[in-house]
Amino acid sequence: MPTVPTDDQGEEPLVPVYPYNEPGADIQLYAGPLVEADDQQWRGRILLTCGSRLAVVWRLDEIPSDRWAWNALRETDVHLQIRQGPDRHEVAGLRRTLTEGTLHAQSIGSDETALRRVLYHWMNLLPVHSPGLLRRRGRDGRSTWTGRSRLELGPWQLTLDRRSDHPRIWETLASEHNFAMTHVMQVSRADGADFTVEELEPLQLALHFGMSFAFGRWVAPAAPVGFDSAGAMVWRHWASVFCEPGRDGGLAWLHYPDSHDLGDFLSRTYDAFADPDRSHTLKLLLSMAVEVNRAGRVEQRTMTAFSALELLTWVVLKLTGGMSKNQYGALRAHGRIRTMLEAASIDTRIDERRQPAIAAFARAERRTGAPLDGPSAISTIRNRLVHPNAPQDEVYHLDGLVRDTWLLTRHYLNLLILHWLGYTGSYQAVLGPGGWAGDGQPVPWAPPPAAPAEAASAQKR
Repeated sequence: MPTVPTDDQGEEPLVPVYPYNEPGADIQLYAGPLVEADDQQWRGRILLTCGSRLAVVWRLDEIPSDRWAWNALRETDVHLQIRQGPDRHEVAGLRRTLTEGTLHAQSIGSDETALRRVLYHWMNLLPVHSPGLLRRRGRDGRSTWTGRSRLELGPWQLTLDRRSDHPRIWETLASEHNFAMTHVMQVSRADGADFTVEELEPLQLALHFGMSFAFGRWVAPAAPVGFDSAGAMVWRHWASVFCEPGRDGGLAWLHYPDSHDLGDFLSRTYDAFADPDRSHTLKLLLSMAVEVNRAGRVEQRTMTAFSALELLTWVVLKLTGGMSKNQYGALRAHGRIRTMLEAASIDTRIDERRQPAIAAFARAERRTGAPLDGPSAISTIRNRLVHPNAPQDEVYHLDGLVRDTWLLTRHYLNLLILHWLGYTGSYQAVLGPGGWAGDGQPVPWAPPPAAPAEAASAQKR
């Protein structure tokens, strides 16, 4: 809960362009003249809907006459007029009824405009560790809360502020499964220089896909607003950014209070998105890794994770590692995954305590004196799901086997993506029963911590 501060405590929080909403309540992006035709003008609103889905829609405030509607809204594709100060902008969308429809993703203002800073409105973001103290004066006096974090990613300076009532909002999101604005983020260049939307794109991808991958669910930096050096609002972008409804729990590999590790991961993710040779692959890998956690049949999640592993092994071993096509094929899927895991010092043994079903399967399937290891087990089970020898091949006879296969395949995928990015922070394994939230350990390839004497010597130098 916010506390009463002294005069020298806390910083002023960032103020969102679009005010914080209650869970499920629509966020108004624009209100004013929306359609003009036959010398008539109808007012309306552009909204970011936050109920069962997150989408940008348009709505007229009143139902037009039939004659006017036939002239102005007779087509499915519509072109609306909005006003920003003295300027008029045309925005395109689709019509569902005479009074509402959806809006296509588009910018209000030129993407070539020089920007000094941009504000993002984060939707359904977890309470990431934010040690900076914020203060606010309200009708009941002044209050403070810990809610600010700062990050530097490449040339960018980021300030992320959490709303003061986040615990209440998050509890409601978990029970109602809808959407709310939880944070505001300011982005500027660390050197204070201007920038364009095109320069911002790798950062925007790193934030959306990186944050979602880290926390195992889709979260979204929505409705960005750009300001010039004089502080004037000169650019906005409206789009239906992909985001999941709020819910409790999850399958995050990063425990959200670990702010240092989040910064390390996002920095490496940004570097990869800024590299044209890696950006497309990374976007696909992170998308698949997030989808692996979503609702649906466990078999479907396993297939998605395995496809992502095959993509990553192809890129690392064949495209960039120089392995010939014959060498790549001779290893087969389990051999390629094992090669990648061993190169990253990732244990390929099966943890019988946390994955008893896979351990039992591996013992039963032994062809030599030793049971299957993890890569061989998940490859065998995946092959039987895709190419069964009978309507119910030997996969469903062990309770929990398909679930354990999904978790282990997901575990390998997450770690190998992190290794490919060069991440060296902590990792929280989700492999079945056991453990506590926050039981993270350094990734297997992380360098060992320096001895106290060595650390002191390095600091002195």
